[in-house]
Amino acid sequence: MNLKDQATKVVVLRVLRDEVEAEYQATRREVLDGLCAARAELGLKSIRVTLSDDIPVATITLIDPQSAVVIADEAAFTAWVAENHPGEVETLVRVRSGWQREFLARLARFAPVADPRTGEVIPGLAVAAAPEPRSFSLRPVPGGAERIARAWQTGEIDLRRLLVLGGGET
Repeated sequence: MNLKDQATKVVVLRVLRDEVEAEYQATRREVLDGLCAARAELGLKSIRVTLSDDIPVATITLIDPQSAVVIADEAAFTAWVAENHPGEVETLVRVRSGWQREFLARLARFAPVADPRTGEVIPGLAVAAAPEPRSFSLRPVPGGAERIARAWQTGEIDLRRLLVLGGGET
């Protein structure tokens, strides 16, 4: 292959890569929205992906974010820490960030937020609800990637029908 042919190939591959990436991102968003809707309606969290022969090639699963304990009232929390853990309060009268991070991570994620040692409700803390999933995992089953490549090579997967470049119809 000469330089002109290589240059043509790199330009074509770049355009195709960009188009495929844009289509991938849009379709990924549609799948995420669909999985979120299916979970709300049916309690479904995962979907097994198959080709036309119904042999699994991958599993797509919603990744659920965790709820987190957050500082809802900085002054109230700082006052509580100063009274109950005075060595963890800095001269500026703020909770040391490293200790705060570790302490919050140890707390139960339900309201009211209480000290696990004493059971006392800790002023200034609240539980933030977990956000909606923003992603999902995609795990090919063993041999799935090879089956997809083979299906593409044999024409079982028609990329012209699967991927409409430039947003037009086939």
